[in-house]
Amino acid sequence: MSKISAKLSVILELGKFKIALPIAISCFTGYILYTPDFSFELLYVVFGIFLIVMGASALNHVQEHKKDAMMNRTKFRPIPSGKISISEAVRWSVFFLLAGCGLLVWGGNVTSLWIAILSIFWYNLVYTPLKQFSAFAVVPGALSGAFPPWIGWIAAGGDAFAPPILALAFFFFIGQIPHFWLLLLLYGEDYKQAGFKVLTDVFSRNQIHKITLIWILATIVVALLLPAFRVISSEVLMWVLLALSLLIIPNSFILLKGSERLNIRKLFLRLNFYFLLIMIMISVDKFYF
Repeated sequence: MSKISAKLSVILELGKFKIALPIAISCFTGYILYTPDFSFELLYVVFGIFLIVMGASALNHVQEHKKDAMMNRTKFRPIPSGKISISEAVRWSVFFLLAGCGLLVWGGNVTSLWIAILSIFWYNLVYTPLKQFSAFAVVPGALSGAFPPWIGWIAAGGDAFAPPILALAFFFFIGQIPHFWLLLLLYGEDYKQAGFKVLTDVFSRNQIHKITLIWILATIVVALLLPAFRVISSEVLMWVLLALSLLIIPNSFILLKGSERLNIRKLFLRLNFYFLLIMIMISVDKFYF
């Protein structure tokens, strides 16, 4: 691997590329929910959010580098592994944030920029510190998942409190909670070893399984309500949504049968795939129906 490609790999890992990309897609979904016109403005907004997420993630790496060094899952991240210095990570974070905010204003509007700044504040200055003090930090932290589609909608010119975008943002908010708790079931001991407050301090694993199942079912219910708020209007896609939801429900009940790591990982991936398919359906609905 050349020095340039190796450096690029470190920078993408610093910005949590694999997380930034689906978040940018959720922003795209919010944008085209308001106006299904493919334009340069849309590209500026989506890429702007992508860079903002990269910047906030790089800052998160800086904030938690000592904790990351204590966990098997994260000890090879760029800062604890020595691939990049803290000062360079900060510089990349500032660059990503400024470039992202600039693109967002260029393609969107000032209101969308202020919401983006609020999302950075919420993720880095509320949720990140709160994880050290509360096992339930994920509930307020889940708002981070609701911001991107909301920003996309507002950047396109939509009313910030219109029912369709509130329904979509609520779907992403609810879905973030079981997403995190499935990660907790996979890496709870790692989090605990690093000093984070985790649900296993409050509930037994069996109780966490049941609570997570309830949140997954709540996510599915909210998804099924999206057509009622005209997030999806095609009758064909409504039936597709129902079929997908009915498929994931029985898979979710593996949480009541035991705690095999492989099964939990499969459920985690299926839930993520469910979100991706819903975003694709919304896009198809707006572009073709």
